[in-house]
Parts: sequence; structure tokens; C-alpha cells
Amino acid sequence: MTVRPPAGFPLPELVLVSNRVLAEEAEALRAAMEHFGSAPQPGSPWTQDDEAVADYADPVAPGRATVLRYARHQSALIYANAWDHLISLARVLGGDGAMPLFSHASLSRVVCEAAIRFAWLMDPDVSSAKRLVRGAVALHYSAEERSKGVRALAAERFDPDSYQQMLTNCNQERDDIRKLINDAGMAFGHSQKGNAKVRLELQSPKVSVPLKITITELMAELLPDSPSWYNIGSSVTHSIYWGLRDVDHSRPGEPLALTPNVLDVGAAACSAISASALILDHCGKMNGHDPTAHIQRAKERREEVDALMRRAVTSAWAHIPAEPPHRGSTSRPE
Repeated sequence: MTVRPPAGFPLPELVLVSNRVLAEEAEALRAAMEHFGSAPQPGSPWTQDDEAVADYADPVAPGRATVLRYARHQSALIYANAWDHLISLARVLGGDGAMPLFSHASLSRVVCEAAIRFAWLMDPDVSSAKRLVRGAVALHYSAEERSKGVRALAAERFDPDSYQQMLTNCNQERDDIRKLINDAGMAFGHSQKGNAKVRLELQSPKVSVPLKITITELMAELLPDSPSWYNIGSSVTHSIYWGLRDVDHSRPGEPLALTPNVLDVGAAACSAISASALILDHCGKMNGHDPTAHIQRAKERREEVDALMRRAVTSAWAHIPAEPPHRGSTSRPE
């Protein structure tokens, strides 16, 4: 559902500015990522990773080189997902003269989560060995989640041969990844009781990475100015009552009186910009470039939105009515 203000009544400045700065940030992210990725500098973590898997006399080197390629492929797709949601967030915030009730929260949350996963995979401050094991953990997690998704399907809804083929494909991917992990000299570590895999280990050099990636904890660590917004966005993503009712000014049992909250729009924009800056920071440093100027520009864009949020708190029109129009009303919900 999107909302248009009455004729001659523009969207709040905060929404329009969010639209502009998010579009600017998305373009800046795309251009910077292309530049960083096309020009890794000598001695950068990126080239160090290449050197770490270059000794093909080592029997585990080919497996590690394959894991590295997959880790980089994952990170590239994660970045593309972040960019796609970032530019989509810009478009829904006034791109066609309207704004959403809820979806800006979900779009922003995806940008944040993608940035966290990208930063975890492409962390320039850990060793090449640890980045490699993290890449393998992410591969394992992906295969396990795909398998869970297929197994949760109701088999009776599918042609038996088609369903069996889906299971076979999932099992084959899982087995291939387990073999790759073994070929790369890694092994699964188990819980104290020995009945569950809990980490992935490399013996030389010695590295251990938990199999469980806790995004909420990483949010608090990597995007410390946005963890609260991430939780609020989660309430919208999962359609939890406390998050949805914030835009309704009616009582239970009455017709909905829906009112988009432009302060939530500002929070969504600020968090997405911070997430973009995190990707820029890690990609730049991974490739041996100084991302300071890019991060500073992202900070300036966020500050534009912050200033308008402070003004909106005292504004007479910090909300836009979106309830079905009464007789004589010119507001147009869509």
C-alpha cells in the first residue's frame, strides 16, 4: 500500500530528501565497488588471499582456492542484493510522488543484513585463513538452509519424480560442499556431547569459526548506530503487531486510520546509508584502497536526513493520513 498526499500538498521534505540521498548513495556505492574491485593493490588483503592459496604443491591448496572463489562469489552477490534493496528503498520513498506505510522498514533491514554478511565475509582485519574458513561456513550454511527449505515442502503437492530430483540436487550440493571443506583441509568441530556440528576448524594455521552466524549480534558490533532500527524493521518483516500498529491511529474494532510515520522513513534511510558505508569500508580496505572520502560522503548524506528528523519531531505534519478517504476528502491511498 502506498500513500499520496492530497493534490497540491507535497510529501514531507524528509521523504523527498531521503529519496534523493538514497539514490545518490546507491550510485556512489556502485561506482566505488566497481573501482575497488577492478584494482586490487599489491599487498592488500585481497592479493594476500590469492598468495595464500597459490602453492599448488600443497595438496589442500586447490580446495582452498575453490573455497576462496566461492567466498568472493558469495560476497559479490550479497553486495548486489544490498544495492538492489538500497535503490529500491530510494524509489519507494517519493520516487513516483507516493510513499509506503511499511515496506521501507523491510527494504532497509535487507540492506543492513546484507552489509553485515558482506562485512563478515570480506573482513580486512582478519587473517586470510580465517576469511577462508568464514567463506566455507557461509557455503555450508547456504546448503543446509536450501536443504531445510526443500524438506519443509509438502511432498504430496509435487510430482514424485520432481520432488525427488529437488531432494537429490540438495543432497548433492551438501555432499559436494562437505567434500570441498575436507579437500581444503578443514573439519567440523562438534559440541561437547558430540552430537552436533558447531564449528569449522582449520588445523594449519589453526582457525575455528562457529557455524552459527548471529546477525543481531553482528549488527550491534558492526552497525552500532542502527541495531534498534534493525529490530523495529524485523517487527514489520515478520508482521508482528507492536511494529504494525504504530501507523494506525484507531482503536481495535474501529476502521483503520493509517498514518505513515516519516520518522521511521528517516530511520530506514539513515540505517541503509550506514550499511552502504560499511560495505564501502570493507571492500575498499580489502582491495588496498582508502575508503575515507566515500565514508565521509555517506556520513554527510545521513546527516542531511538526521537534521530533518529533528525538525520533523516538532512539525505539524510529521504524519500523512492514509485512511480510506471520507466524503469530500482528496487524499488518495493506493
